[in-house]
Amino acid sequence: NNLPPSSSATGCRFIDTSTISPAVSKKLHQQVQSVSPHHDYVDAPVSGGVKGATDASLTFMTGCSSEETFQKIQPLLKRMGKAVLPCGTSGSGSAVKLCNNAALAAQMIGICEAMSLGESLGVDPSVLANVMNVSTAKCWSSEVNNPHPIAAKSTGSGASANDYEGGFGTALMLKDLNLALDAAVEEGKSMPLTGLSRQLYSLADNRGLGRKDFGVMLQFLNGK
Repeated sequence: NNLPPSSSATGCRFIDTSTISPAVSKKLHQQVQSVSPHHDYVDAPVSGGVKGATDASLTFMTGCSSEETFQKIQPLLKRMGKAVLPCGTSGSGSAVKLCNNAALAAQMIGICEAMSLGESLGVDPSVLANVMNVSTAKCWSSEVNNPHPIAAKSTGSGASANDYEGGFGTALMLKDLNLALDAAVEEGKSMPLTGLSRQLYSLADNRGLGRKDFGVMLQFLNGK
């Protein structure tokens, strides 16, 4: 309600890169345009983590009210990322981000369980990670942000190599899972695996691991 009125036909474009509810994104878009039809609001949450921000290789998921707005913001966002993806109208960027992180949370838990079992069976974590990364289990959580410190150090990538510091926090993942499940309730969708992921990340957060990278789930599952 404190937005300035537009002083020109171009107006102002507000880019929101936070991860919030799609319903809130739509409401903010309406509030911005209620001040002036020349103003616009874009939800543009990001993926890629700390490494993506450092390397300027982030992915922006954008919800725009028009193609014109997308073309205006794309050059700016490309200075910070490798991909600026149009996801649809207002709120769709936020929706895509929640879906992405719901899948990512379960993915990471799966990799944590596999790395934990492999080590218990006597397999070198680096060997297991290398095999997974040329096999069907290959994914971001196994290759870029492997939760096992030994595997991460061997590839030179992953917050676990730095005691799970500097990555995507467990508390932030928990926040995104809560948002995703809230949206699922609103849409009447069942997400049992995402529900289990939330329970595990909530337990890890309560254990005091909220500020650690969400790959610390490996240590939590190992009882550490």
